[in-house]
Amino acid sequence: MDELLTLGCIVLFFALVVVPVLAIVAFRRSTAVSAELALLRRRIDELEQRGAANAPQPQAAAVAPAAVLPEPMPDKPPVIDVAPEPENPWRAQPKTETVPIPKPPAQQPSAFGGIMSSLVRWFMQGNPLAKLGILLLFLGLSFLLRYTVEHSLFPLELRLAAAALFAIVLLVVGWRLRHKQPVYALILQGGATGALYLTVFGAFRLWQMLPITLAFVLLVVICAASVGLAILQKALSLAMLASLGGYLAPLLLSTGGGSHVALFSFYLLLSVGILAISIWQHWRELNLLGLLFTFGVGGIWGLDGYRPEYYLSCQLFLIANTILFGVLSVALSLRAQEKGKQIIDGVLLFAPPLMGFGMQYAITRHMEYGPALSALGYGGFYLALAWLALRRYPALGRPLVLAALALGGVFTTLAIPLALSARWTAMAWALEGLGILWLGVQQQQRRMSYSGTALLVLAVGSALWAQMNGTSALSLMLIFAVLSLSWLAAAWLWRHIQRQGSWVLLAGGLIFWIVALIGASQLVLKKDSLVLSGVLALMAISVWGWRMVAERLAWRALDASKWLLWPTMLVVLMSQISQQVIFAAGWQNLAWCLALPAAGALLWRDAAALPSRLSRLAHLSLFWMILLALATELFWFTQDLPWGMAAWGSGLMMAAGGLLIFLVNEAVHRQRWPFRVWPALYASQAMIPVALALVILLVLTNLQDGVVYRQSWLPLVNPLEEGAAFALLGLIVFYRVSQRDFPTPLSLCRPWPLVALLSLSFWWLNGILLRSLAWYGEVAWNVEALWHSRLIQTCFALFWMLAALIVMLRATRRRSRREWLCGAVLLGIVIVKLMLVDSARGGGLARAVAFIGVAILVLIVGYFSPLPPKEETKNEMD
Repeated sequence: MDELLTLGCIVLFFALVVVPVLAIVAFRRSTAVSAELALLRRRIDELEQRGAANAPQPQAAAVAPAAVLPEPMPDKPPVIDVAPEPENPWRAQPKTETVPIPKPPAQQPSAFGGIMSSLVRWFMQGNPLAKLGILLLFLGLSFLLRYTVEHSLFPLELRLAAAALFAIVLLVVGWRLRHKQPVYALILQGGATGALYLTVFGAFRLWQMLPITLAFVLLVVICAASVGLAILQKALSLAMLASLGGYLAPLLLSTGGGSHVALFSFYLLLSVGILAISIWQHWRELNLLGLLFTFGVGGIWGLDGYRPEYYLSCQLFLIANTILFGVLSVALSLRAQEKGKQIIDGVLLFAPPLMGFGMQYAITRHMEYGPALSALGYGGFYLALAWLALRRYPALGRPLVLAALALGGVFTTLAIPLALSARWTAMAWALEGLGILWLGVQQQQRRMSYSGTALLVLAVGSALWAQMNGTSALSLMLIFAVLSLSWLAAAWLWRHIQRQGSWVLLAGGLIFWIVALIGASQLVLKKDSLVLSGVLALMAISVWGWRMVAERLAWRALDASKWLLWPTMLVVLMSQISQQVIFAAGWQNLAWCLALPAAGALLWRDAAALPSRLSRLAHLSLFWMILLALATELFWFTQDLPWGMAAWGSGLMMAAGGLLIFLVNEAVHRQRWPFRVWPALYASQAMIPVALALVILLVLTNLQDGVVYRQSWLPLVNPLEEGAAFALLGLIVFYRVSQRDFPTPLSLCRPWPLVALLSLSFWWLNGILLRSLAWYGEVAWNVEALWHSRLIQTCFALFWMLAALIVMLRATRRRSRREWLCGAVLLGIVIVKLMLVDSARGGGLARAVAFIGVAILVLIVGYFSPLPPKEETKNEMD
């Protein structure tokens, strides 16, 4: 009894509240629509009247009156009637001609975003309140029906008959109102169609009251009726609501234990109905609604409900829906468009195969090559579709052909990584990307060219993934050799599209080639220490190969890559220096026997064609690398000398540096190749590191005692001082060349290079004196003994004073105030030394000799050069 009372209250509420509210809303909405239509008609009439009043008069009527006017007298100006100017120019009439503003091309939304935006746009158009009301009414009736079923309030047959009768009445009322209230009528018809779907499906699915044949026939009749009503009235709302009710019916009445075959058969029937509607009227929103429910519900069910034994049925449903939404609906939409405006709906074309392949992967992943074969099947299907569309509809099907080719290429490409490992995928993608790029260039399709280039980039990603998982040397060589050749060929093709892109691809191809050389070297030479030597040998051969190919193709960018031999040689040289093996490396130095002649031949043949700055850089860098190798070997040799042979080591290094400067200077003057190409470069700039090294050696090695083990020491006739003599002579030659023959940046520092050279000479003379006094005076060679030796202090005071005397006398003769001041400074140092150092040690013959000698020298200076010259000259010693 309580259940009947509850049901009666619900029915009374709908009769007294819901129905009057819906009627009032519908009446107010219809009144507002009528008022808007009347206002629009009046506005159109006003615009037409204004346009007629402002229309220009015919030209004949304007010229004819002027033809009968008498010619004005010459003494009287003609009287011209001028129309009064309007007081407010801003109230001018609207322009009769409007220039349409071009709209920017709308971006193709994503699949889900396009579906949702289209559905929201449809819902907000027309009468959204009525649409919301019918949807709520549909939900309420569904819940009421479920309640009656759960509580057994009425016989089942009576409930189903009442629901069907209510839906039919609602459909008849909607059909009768199609002229008076078209929007409202369409909403009622859509709700009625959904209710009929719900009734038939419930009778068959839930209570098994209808046999499957009869239920199928009834659903076909309802689907056909909804299609007919939508086409007759050209009503998208009816089609949308009917389809929405059909898709929601099994979801609202499902108990969770039904058959997926029945569910997807029902959805397939709805999809066929949507496709049938597209034959006469293309509604994109309707197709998107079917796409969303079919694949969305299928995906949700597959997360928990799929079993391997369902494979065949799910595969058939998947194929059918992909063809329905991804092919047939797109083809019908192209046919429905105007001629010359065939635009592919990206959501309808790309969303079904992409979502379908995701489901396909899920149901075939337990098979060994299931996903790969699925991707290959998708690719073959769309490639065949492109061929058929191009053959049957060469003009209309062009957008579909291009899109199908893109999908076919994508799925065929995707089949490779699904079937093969990452290394084979990288090589296959590289070759495929090169082929697509070539087709794009041949057909002048820039998008196809971009797609091929993107595939080349993906191939690199697959190659890197393979390296992360570990590969052999053979795989490394093969993968990156294919990548390199593909990228180099792509760079050649991109020369006709964009020069910057060609440079990027060329750089990538060269880098991949070097990696391939590393793999080849690892394959042949098993030891890691030998790999770089193998790379250097292969690079020396490769650069000549690049040079010949570039010359054949007239490709200057590739021709420039031959200079990569220089950084390769530098890397190998630095690696050998870090391992402390160059000449002692053994037979692996055969790589240098290939690299150095190859580099020399490149300088001989092609360096002149480079810009002058790059040519100088090539010559200078190769010379410095050779010099670095020789200097490093010499340094290692001197370090390996036995104890007591340090003077020989220092002397050899200084002598080698000085001799090198002399030999290079002679080669420049005799015009030997390559020194004659850039004589200033080799004679001055190339010798700057050698000169700096000699300066450092002269400063540091002068602190050595110069004694060779088991040999007597003789001033000037010993390895250390003879090597220093070579170094000083080399620096003098370098200074003369830099100042006179080939000026360098050092020329701008005058007179400081000369001052530095004189200072080094004076420093070395002090060293010779110190070593002589220590040897013959039997003074130990340590700081304390040398400092406290009176002999050494006295001799140094006299020597410095003599040097000051010579400088000041020469300055007086040359009338150089600057030189005289330098000698005076040295004289002052000597006097300070006498006062603070020599006098602090007490009396003695040595101190007296020092003072007397200094005094005599000072007197001599005072006699010949008492004051600095008045005029300062600019003369300097050669």
